[in-house]
Amino acid sequence: MSTVRTAHLLIKHTDSRNPVSRRTGKQVTLSPEAALAELKHYEQRIKEGGIAETFPVCAKERSDCSSYSRNGDLGHFGVGQMQRPFEEASFALQVGEMSPIVSTDSGYHLIYRIE
Repeated sequence: MSTVRTAHLLIKHTDSRNPVSRRTGKQVTLSPEAALAELKHYEQRIKEGGIAETFPVCAKERSDCSSYSRNGDLGHFGVGQMQRPFEEASFALQVGEMSPIVSTDSGYHLIYRIE
């Protein structure tokens, strides 16, 4: 496979490389520990509600990435286009699966493979 299509829910924290939420336009004040705890809450909520149905709602509601406006959808991307931990997790998923929490320089992510 040369490309994948994923959505993600990103929660940034004070140690993120650019700690400004693209959803709110405000400086992020969450500690890494608080961001991780919050994302664990969303992970449980998504699992309980069904990934396909609940992930887009949660990403729109909370993601700190500008993709929140597209329900977290990042579109298609290939190898070398994303930070390595994000890319590796995305390509390892089967269509319809959600990753465990992934840490990158941007913050903490849940990744949902769409295609």
